[in-house]
Amino acid sequence: MVFMKNTKIKLKNLWGAAFEELPEEKVFSFTSGKDVYKTAPFDLYLAPYDIWASKVHCLGLLKQKIIDKDSAKAILYGLDEIEGLVEKGEFELDPKKEDIHTNIESYLIERIGIEKAGKLHTARSRNDQIAVATRLFIRDKTLETVEEISSLVHALLKKASELRGSVLPGFTHHQHAMPTSFAHLLLFYAGSFLRDAKRFSRWWDLFNYNPLGSAAGFGTSFPIDQEYTSNLLGFKGPVLNSLDSITNRWEAEAEYLFSLSIFFKHLSSLAQTLIIFSTPEFGFVKLPDKYTTGSSIMPQKKNPDVLEAIKGKAAYISSKLFGLLEIGQAAFFGYNRETQWSKYLLIEAYLEAKNAGKIMAEVINALEVDKKRTREFANKSFITATNLLEAVCQKQKIPFRVAKILLEKSIKYSRGKDKVDFKAFGKAAKELSLNVEMSQKEFDALQTPEKCLSRNVSLGGPGGQSVKTALKESEKELKQILYWLEEKLKLQKNSKGRLKKLIKSL
Repeated sequence: MVFMKNTKIKLKNLWGAAFEELPEEKVFSFTSGKDVYKTAPFDLYLAPYDIWASKVHCLGLLKQKIIDKDSAKAILYGLDEIEGLVEKGEFELDPKKEDIHTNIESYLIERIGIEKAGKLHTARSRNDQIAVATRLFIRDKTLETVEEISSLVHALLKKASELRGSVLPGFTHHQHAMPTSFAHLLLFYAGSFLRDAKRFSRWWDLFNYNPLGSAAGFGTSFPIDQEYTSNLLGFKGPVLNSLDSITNRWEAEAEYLFSLSIFFKHLSSLAQTLIIFSTPEFGFVKLPDKYTTGSSIMPQKKNPDVLEAIKGKAAYISSKLFGLLEIGQAAFFGYNRETQWSKYLLIEAYLEAKNAGKIMAEVINALEVDKKRTREFANKSFITATNLLEAVCQKQKIPFRVAKILLEKSIKYSRGKDKVDFKAFGKAAKELSLNVEMSQKEFDALQTPEKCLSRNVSLGGPGGQSVKTALKESEKELKQILYWLEEKLKLQKNSKGRLKKLIKSL
């Protein structure tokens, strides 16, 4: 019996000694989630946006001479102080003060006195405060998500370009169908994600409008300038109905979560495809160690936990979307307290989604494809039979339906093989009284996956020219999305820059 004395083994994880490279912290965070990682109070996620909107509101009140310059300067100084504390993680929320809005106002009153701080809430309600903060939050996260999607699309297009010549079995009903290429598969996912990016951009068209000034849902008698505050917050303009952003305090959130849900459905599909392709039964791809995890008992295991986490998150995010839709279904006009829960659903979904696009992009970049293995599978189970059918139909001028019966009988007489046997084909033709003139050399050549791809001329298919066109068009679309992203980020930066200049000039 062996006893261990003064062992140098230090346990960090229950697995990993067989790994070439262990996952990074962000991967553990992504897969472990709420199991071990703390979540800050949800209002703290909205704090930077509430402070931004409060500064703008203060300047708007000053511009309209609703408050005096000394009060405005004191309020802005206090808001700067709170902003610094929030950034350092040192702004503590007092639960007795209900929410971030009351906590900020209470801090200001304690710091600069109610005579000055008490003027900040003029011409606004917590209802339009939260509506503004939430829209600013979603707007930011929309850009963040589009940035992630862009990096993923770039990775897919790069990998597709590298794998243009690689053949791959195509499937229907989980059975071998027709040969395709790895590039064709990756371009399918790239196209899906490009649409996702466009879907997120639609949020800006629908909801990049300023609720500030809606107050409790019925406006205010103070002569506020909503165009001015909209400009400083980077909105297109104010909302045109004060009830809209207050009663529908679930719709902007649901629009974002709808786009997020569709994005994750596409991510989940890609994840499942890679999981299946990485199994020993397929062996098409090898997942990088740093995006897999081990087992607490089985020493050989390298599990696709990151990809499985994406599938779980896809379901979780959809559930949050349904929750938002339920909140919105019975909204009596005006403010209703149940809309408070829209905040939780929104932030929970965002936290689960964070970094998914970046991590999947890294998986794609590091993915190893076994081209010999994919070609081997692209020669199984009569997968090239459709190409042979089409060739017979085209070259022999036989009606499609007759040619299909011919090939079906040929496959029946070729049992035990992976391709249609030439003699079995002849037997079937004779049985159907068909005169088919084709050499065995031509017959066999038509049953190679490469020949199938070279004969595939339809736009959008896996043929070489089609893939080349799709790559070019996808790269063009990605450039357009990156341009849109750059413009919106510039808008954000400029609106914040104008705000800083105005504050500095006081």
